[in-house]
This record gives sequence, C-alpha cells and structure tokens, in this order.
Amino acid sequence: MNVQNDADRLVDDYLRRLTKEAEPLPEARRTDLIAEVTAHIAEARAEGAVTEAEIRDMLARLGTPEEIVLAATDGLVLVDRQPRFRSRDVAALLLLTVGGFVFLFGWVIGVVLLWTSDRWTRNEKWLGTLIWPFGYAFTGFLLKAYIPIDMPSWLAWIGWTFIFVTQTATTSMLVRNARPRRG
Repeated sequence: MNVQNDADRLVDDYLRRLTKEAEPLPEARRTDLIAEVTAHIAEARAEGAVTEAEIRDMLARLGTPEEIVLAATDGLVLVDRQPRFRSRDVAALLLLTVGGFVFLFGWVIGVVLLWTSDRWTRNEKWLGTLIWPFGYAFTGFLLKAYIPIDMPSWLAWIGWTFIFVTQTATTSMLVRNARPRRG
C-alpha cells in the first residue's frame, strides 16, 4: 500500500508541474495536453507500471513537463498575460471608494471605468455600483444630514463603522476577484 501511495504521489507531482508549465498555453490546448498525458499515464499504470521505480521510468520516458509543453507550443505564438491590474482598473477602484469627494463626479467616472472593464463579472459590477453609491462621501453626508442631533454618539459610530466595513469589503472583493479578460 505504501508503494501505491509513493507512485500516486509521483504522478500527482508530475501532473501538478505539467499544469503549472502549461499555464501560458491557450485554455483548450492546455486542457487537451493535460488530458492526453493523464490518459497516457493511466494506460501505462493499467499495463503494469505499479512500483515507484516503474512509475519513475515511465515518467522519464514521457519527458519533463517543460519538454512536453515546449513540444506542445510548436507553431504557437505565446503572448504574455495581461497584468493583474491596469491603471484604469486602479482608478476605477479608487474613484468608486473616494470619488464622491470630487463633487460626486469622480464616483460616476469610477462606475463608468468599472462597467467598461473586462476584469469583473456583471454581478461584481452591480455590487460595486450599488453598495454605498457615491462612496464614503455621499453616505457620510446622508448619515450627517439624517441623524437626529439628540441621537447617542455610540449609535452614530455604529453607522459610520457599518459604512466603512461594507465599503471596504466591497472594494476588497473587487480587488480579489479582478481577473484579466472576464466580463
């Protein structure tokens, strides 16, 4: 049983390295390549490659993950991935959060940048638009304008804390979920 676990560990490590090396490939080609190699390994194991030494030998005959991906890129032009954030994405996040301090106009620009970006899904864009519209400035104004003067200060602090936490959580979610070419 220990021999089987060692063999499984070798195969899992090999496939993990192959998956990492294949990241620059187009998604369809990457999926096909990993499926082909996985099927080849399963076939070799079904034909009797069971021990750790046999698995190592079979994997050596396949070649390193780097060699397999290099062979799979023959004829393909690989392009660099887009950076996680572009300047317009950073501007969108900043303007959504604090753009309300610029006569509320900054927030509107932030919403336009958010909706024209390909980094977030439609649901994330709606969330970024509707959670505390106009950012901290407008919601602060609403709290200040509509809080009764005789209201206890602890209740006002709860309101401000709630605004800060929800706005920060929404911005954090948008930062965390930003992915190139989504939308």
